[in-house]
Amino acid sequence: MNRNAWTTSRVGTLVAIVLLVVAAVAVAVWSLRPVSHLAIGAHQTRFVVPCDYDKFRQIMVRKNATAAIVERSGMELIDVQIRDLQVDASADDRPLLNAIRGKSKMNLDAIRQIRVRLDDPAIDADELALRQQATIEADSMNVVTKSIAAAGNLESYQTTLEARPSDDGTEVQVTVEMKVRVDVPKLFTNRADTRVQEAAENAINEQARSIEMFIAEHADKRLILPDLGGGN
Repeated sequence: MNRNAWTTSRVGTLVAIVLLVVAAVAVAVWSLRPVSHLAIGAHQTRFVVPCDYDKFRQIMVRKNATAAIVERSGMELIDVQIRDLQVDASADDRPLLNAIRGKSKMNLDAIRQIRVRLDDPAIDADELALRQQATIEADSMNVVTKSIAAAGNLESYQTTLEARPSDDGTEVQVTVEMKVRVDVPKLFTNRADTRVQEAAENAINEQARSIEMFIAEHADKRLILPDLGGGN
């Protein structure tokens, strides 16, 4: 009687172990199966450029800021096309003189289409088409650049630049959001999220540095002449 009880207990233990092993294998197989995962990265940073807003605005409008910022962000500018341009000089009683003095009160609204070449092994696309809408006023600047369509596994990409006068110069805020479609084992989706988030942080930090360097390159010039050979 005791032997039967012992045997039954042993069989039950073995069955339990087998069931645990089967369950563990099933969980492992489920965790390692590839899934299509949308990884999202977003980052924002704010900084002050030691350059008054009027001069900052002049530099950003008249010099080739887009090329400088794009190329330092790990891309290459291919083409810029102006789709719409509206200039409102109604608030400026001396538009030409104030423009020369760097004190323009004109408001500018522009829409441009931009093509850039990508150089990122994580993105399976060579080019990205972007639509940029800029609203530049006497006391604020807002530039939104977003992808027109998906490029490879990069489903969407958007950056925003905002600037306004501050006591120490010009306060700038830049943000980015990117969505990347990746095929990874379900177990590693968090790792994919982390990698895309790191990419977003690196991109926006590089963009911030490029703006600081670009403004510093021109801030000491008394006269900011427009670059007629390319887009801003």
